[in-house]
Amino acid sequence: MSFKDEMLTAYRQMVDLKVSLGFSENTYSFYIEPFIKYCAEAFPDATCISKEMVDAWLLVRLFNTRATRGHAISNIRAFTRYLNAIGRKAYIPSEEYSLKVEHFQPYIFTDEELSCLFEAIDSIPSSFEAPQKEFIVPALFRMMYSCGMRPAEPLHLYTEDVDLSKGDIYIRQSKMSKDRHIIMSDDLKDLCVKYDYLMGPRKWFFQKWDGGSFPTYWMTNQFRICWRNSGLEKRGNPRPYDLRHCFATRTLMRWVDEGRDIMALLPYLSEYLGHKSLKHTLYYVHLLPQRLRSTVGIDWRKLDTVYAREDSYEEN
Repeated sequence: MSFKDEMLTAYRQMVDLKVSLGFSENTYSFYIEPFIKYCAEAFPDATCISKEMVDAWLLVRLFNTRATRGHAISNIRAFTRYLNAIGRKAYIPSEEYSLKVEHFQPYIFTDEELSCLFEAIDSIPSSFEAPQKEFIVPALFRMMYSCGMRPAEPLHLYTEDVDLSKGDIYIRQSKMSKDRHIIMSDDLKDLCVKYDYLMGPRKWFFQKWDGGSFPTYWMTNQFRICWRNSGLEKRGNPRPYDLRHCFATRTLMRWVDEGRDIMALLPYLSEYLGHKSLKHTLYYVHLLPQRLRSTVGIDWRKLDTVYAREDSYEEN
């Protein structure tokens, strides 16, 4: 068996192990497979993964951000640790390889920004690479915002995952392989019914012209086009993911305005968002305006026993 085949076999064994522990099957595929193939081509006489291989691959591989580079190094580190664990010699990249990652700060849209943005979303024209984009983009971003979905979640929906009679969306194994159901508002359900009729029979709810699902970078590109067309100025770095953040904070703000018991409702919001831990949901409380954070509906002493207020932030 060649070095390449041995490494790919070990990689697939590692993935099987990770999946059994609750990780997604796609967690490591984006970087490790290309890394293995590069090593086999650039170092044809290799018998194990070396520091020279890691250094060479990091020089030729292009990364858009520090975060993506850090993620790639983390993946390689996990793989080489696994190799060592099964008795195969491999160089494990040290923590010195990982640059300090500056986490994205959520961009919370104002009412005016949301109005202008969705006006641009509704006006997006069709294009060659997505002939029915003028129908796809409005339904896609409204579903993301109205349901607080992660960017990849609507793109991975099969048509049978969206029950238009009940307004139920079934999210299959999102983060940490956690399935969940989301109930649509009546307005969103009506929009999806019209969209479904216009798009006709298909496998994916949001489907490309070639029958496949849209990649997340396509969604990001459409968001940037719509933001540019809206004429809005950026106060930071708005992204599709921020529609989810906006849903969460606005839900909390509505509950506060209605005088609801925030502490009692937080677990429901956490389940709806598909968070693996309540602390990720509690983070949104800290994003509320000062006048709302001081409401009697939030018991900060109880909150602090569950969630330590830190500067770090993990996007979930």
